Amino acid sequence: MAPVGDLRLESSPETIVGGWGFEEDILTALGEADKLVAAEGNQFWFTGFYDQLPGVDVPNPESLELVRTDDWSLRTEVLYELDPDLFATDPNRFISYYGADEGDISEINDSIGPFFGNASRRRRGDDWPTWPGDKSYPYYDIPEFVSRYGALLGKSETAAAINTLYEQALQEMRSRVPPASDRPSVGLLNAQINPDNEGFFRAYNPRTEIDKAYGKKQYRDLGTVDAFEGEYDGQSGIQVDYEALLEVDPDVLVFHFGVNYRDWNGEDALRKTVEGMRDSSLGQELTAVQEDNLYVGGSAYQGPIINLFQTEMLGKQLYPDEFGEWPGEITAGELPEIPESEQLFDREELADIVSETNRAADSQ
Repeated sequence: MAPVGDLRLESSPETIVGGWGFEEDILTALGEADKLVAAEGNQFWFTGFYDQLPGVDVPNPESLELVRTDDWSLRTEVLYELDPDLFATDPNRFISYYGADEGDISEINDSIGPFFGNASRRRRGDDWPTWPGDKSYPYYDIPEFVSRYGALLGKSETAAAINTLYEQALQEMRSRVPPASDRPSVGLLNAQINPDNEGFFRAYNPRTEIDKAYGKKQYRDLGTVDAFEGEYDGQSGIQVDYEALLEVDPDVLVFHFGVNYRDWNGEDALRKTVEGMRDSSLGQELTAVQEDNLYVGGSAYQGPIINLFQTEMLGKQLYPDEFGEWPGEITAGELPEIPESEQLFDREELADIVSETNRAADSQ
C-alpha cells in the first residue's frame, strides 16, 4: 500500500492504532476491530449502524486512547507506552496534522510498529508530505483498501466476500437511480456550522475531484444533483447565508456529518442547526424546510459497512419513489431500522461474513 510499499508481518497483530473511523470500519469488516487500542480521533467513527448487524461487536470509540492532544500534537510517549503492533493509518497524516517530522515517523516505524494506511478521503493538498518517498502517491477506493488490509492481516477470503457483497449491492443501487431530470436538487450543508454559531452555513460540493475518494462517495454514486454546482471555484466547500440558500432553493437539504453531530461533546449539534433553520423567518421560506425535506447525512469516514448503510440512507432520502421512504425524523435520537422488505442490501449476509471471521479467530 502506498506510501509505505510492501509490508509483511511476522505474526497477526494483537494491538492496532486506527485513524478517524475509516480504517476502523475496514477492521470491523475483517473481524479485527477488537484489536484496536487507540485512534487519531474517535468522534467521527459512527458505530450506530453495527447495531443492525447481529453478532457484530466493536469497541466503544471513547474507550480508545487518542494519539494526539487536544491542540493536535502527537502524544509520542503514549505511543511508546501502547507499543502497538500496527498503525493502520497513513504516516503522512501524523506529519500533516500533528506536527511530526519525517525523523519522528521513521523512529516510530522502526522502534514501535509499522504504518499501513493511505489518506484517500479527499484530495490531498499540494503541500501534502510523501514519507517515506519524495513523490506523490496514488489513491485507493474502498474495495482496494479492504483487499490490501485483508492480505496483510491474513483475511483475504473475508475481504473477497465483503467486496463481492459490497460491489453487488452498490451496483444494484446505482442501476436504479432515476434520470437526472427526475432527481431533486440538493444542498449539502455541514451539520454543525450555522449562522448562530459561525455566522454562516457551509455548503459542500458533493462530488470530489478524486474518483476514488471515499469521503462523499454516496453522493457521487447516486448521481446527486448539486444546487450549488459551479459555485466552488476549486474549493471543496463555500460559506453561504440564508440569502444564498434562497437563491438556489434546494429541493432537499442533507446535513453532512449529521450522524456524528447528533452527539457532539454532549450536545446534539445537528438538532440546533435544524431547529435554528426552522425558527428563522428566512429559513422558513426554503422549499426544503416547508416540505420537511431535511435529512441527516453520513460520516465522511466510511469504510465498506458504513458506506453501504449511508448509501442506502441517501437513496431513500433522495429517491423515495424508487427506494422507499427514509423513515427517520432528523431530530430523532436514534437512526431508524429499515424494515427487511425495504432494505437495499442483506444485513444477515454481511453480519455472517464478519461474524464467521470472529468465530474462526476464536477457535484458533
